[in-house]
Amino acid sequence: MSVFQGAAGLSRRGFLIGAGGLAAAAALTACGDGKSSSGAAASGPWEFTDDRGQKAAREQRPARVVAYVSAAAALWDYGVRPAGVFGPQKTASGGKEIQAGNIDLGAVTSIGNAWDDFSMEKFAALKPDLVVTGLTGTKPTDMWVLTDDLGPKVQQIAPIVALSEYKVALPKVIERYSQLAVALGGDANSDVMKKAKDDFDKASEDLRAAAKEKAGLKVLVLYGDKDGLYIAKPEYFADLAYYRELGLDIVSGGGTEDYWEQLSWEQAGKYPADLILTDTRSYALPRAQMTQFPTWNQLPAVKAGQLGDWSAEPRFNHLLATPVIQKLTALVKGARTDITA
Repeated sequence: MSVFQGAAGLSRRGFLIGAGGLAAAAALTACGDGKSSSGAAASGPWEFTDDRGQKAAREQRPARVVAYVSAAAALWDYGVRPAGVFGPQKTASGGKEIQAGNIDLGAVTSIGNAWDDFSMEKFAALKPDLVVTGLTGTKPTDMWVLTDDLGPKVQQIAPIVALSEYKVALPKVIERYSQLAVALGGDANSDVMKKAKDDFDKASEDLRAAAKEKAGLKVLVLYGDKDGLYIAKPEYFADLAYYRELGLDIVSGGGTEDYWEQLSWEQAGKYPADLILTDTRSYALPRAQMTQFPTWNQLPAVKAGQLGDWSAEPRFNHLLATPVIQKLTALVKGARTDITA
């Protein structure tokens, strides 16, 4: 996985996500008919083909799953409760990271709490049957945390399932996690998840209507740190790609890198925008601290107070994603479209 070099090393790579793209994988499905299998027997051969086209196979359905935090959160609400979780789960103050969703962090073993923190000793001690993570690029090794060096070591202990987040719109990613959850004995047809799907569909249509009503609204999505700004390229992020499909005009960064265009703070005004969404994961520079940069304060959207939250790691089930869409819709409905005029 290619990386952004800098003092933050592996953490920066994890934060910004490596370059690359999805080379394969059209609707590769798990064994079975896609319906809920929460009551299905765990005995008998089990297999699942991931978005790298690689098949994970076990003699019976995996019972002890270890997953990257956002993957674990996606599976959790279907009733699939991983034994171990890796990737950022807790903030420095002990709070829960955004991407941890509804995971009960007290009920799972932490294999590591950062992108460059993975304890092989803790991992092996769990005797895992399966590892689940996200695929962020075209190479089979473009996975959250499980880098070129670490991945093969993990694979020796348990098979890996990697589901693509790269240039795939949100509903498709959610569908894949739903398929995996069902294959692992989860329930996609529980009352909670059926209502969540209905709520997601309604929220999506509400955002579509709001985007149409506020035609001309230009939205800029970014992450900031002390060194500068990173302008998101919507086509690479599952949620932003979906919002674009619903009609939201999201400005795209330029340059040749995947995911982001890096700008200095002096270049903060390169892309005019009526509404700015900033990454609010704990590693990003909070908006309150962005005010130390005069170029930020001069942006029309900042002056107008048209600012909102965003996370570069979307939530990959209907229950988690719906409130995010609802909050964005409220922002769009309340936004002026003449800020950059």
